[in-house]
Amino acid sequence: MTTISQIRVSSHCNDLGGKIWNPAIRWTQKYAVFVEIVDSSGQVGLGECWCFDTAPDALMAFLRTEVIPHFVGIPVEDAFDVAQQQIVRATLTARHGMLMSALSGIDIAIWDLKAQSSDLPLWQTIDPNAGGEFQLYGSGGLYGQQKTLQDLQVEMRSMADAGFQILKMKVGALSIEDDVKRVMAALDSLPEPYKLIVDGVYKYSADQALRLFDALPRHRIEAFQSPVAAHDYAGMATLVKHGVPVMATEAEYRDELHQKLVEDVRVPFLQTAPVAVGGISRVQELQRLIANSETRLTLEVSSTSVALVAACHLAAASKDIAHVERHYVHQVFFEQLNFVSSPDFPGQFSLPKVSGLGCFLPKDQVTVHFETTH
Repeated sequence: MTTISQIRVSSHCNDLGGKIWNPAIRWTQKYAVFVEIVDSSGQVGLGECWCFDTAPDALMAFLRTEVIPHFVGIPVEDAFDVAQQQIVRATLTARHGMLMSALSGIDIAIWDLKAQSSDLPLWQTIDPNAGGEFQLYGSGGLYGQQKTLQDLQVEMRSMADAGFQILKMKVGALSIEDDVKRVMAALDSLPEPYKLIVDGVYKYSADQALRLFDALPRHRIEAFQSPVAAHDYAGMATLVKHGVPVMATEAEYRDELHQKLVEDVRVPFLQTAPVAVGGISRVQELQRLIANSETRLTLEVSSTSVALVAACHLAAASKDIAHVERHYVHQVFFEQLNFVSSPDFPGQFSLPKVSGLGCFLPKDQVTVHFETTH
């Protein structure tokens, strides 16, 4: 029986210079936090945690003192049960959100170890009978200093030329009229079958969101992401009744909110980030939630290749995951990606057949914060 002999936590800082922004955040520095779990056979599993903070210090301290001590020295196969015990305990600690971010990195790393032990790609460990293909959409279209409509068109067209038939862009930082012009300019730069996901970053009321959506060609809008506040269930329900393909939410982790969005609001798309919701295991719980519903899952990625590849393994193992976000701004370590594109279906890809997650950390580009050894 293999045990967890060591856990190492590191980070990377991506300097974006404050030159691009969405309606909620001007991007200066974006941190990523990684968990590496070494088992007693010497195998190393890799995972990533959600980190949208100004600095990773709080998450690092939480991992070091509150989470990792529960995992070092235990049998690898017990890690999922220990994670569940920590989730139950969070009722007393009131650290639910940070805990789910921390557990995400651990869970993905444990799945990586599990797949390596079977000498199978992670997606095939999840479901040996899966097809292994998944849909990616290109994500960009942020606001930028001196960024013109022509610049936006060049950006969106370059993503389309890279093979993506669905693209995402931001709205909500300008007037509705000006953002409609931006969306229409983007659509004008794309072939007719191509579609957009517009992301409002929670900035609109339901009336404002409907006004923007009604000004756009409906058949070319794949989804309207986060059109209203995350807690505005009534607003989202109103939009859904008017035919708006609402995508909610992003980094949400609460079971009761997900259940309400699927069962009461009936959102067409439930978006989640594997590195925020609790990892691969928790995404599987969401898959069970949406079974036999009108909702499809879509996976958010806005950090590194580790998060992206983990999401792609999940999508490759399941047809109920509509698509995965492939970012054109947040793309740390993307040079190691080697997806195989489908010659017949634009935007559809498969993963190389290597065991486990198939990712690694460039040691010269990360800072190791601590290591805990059994």
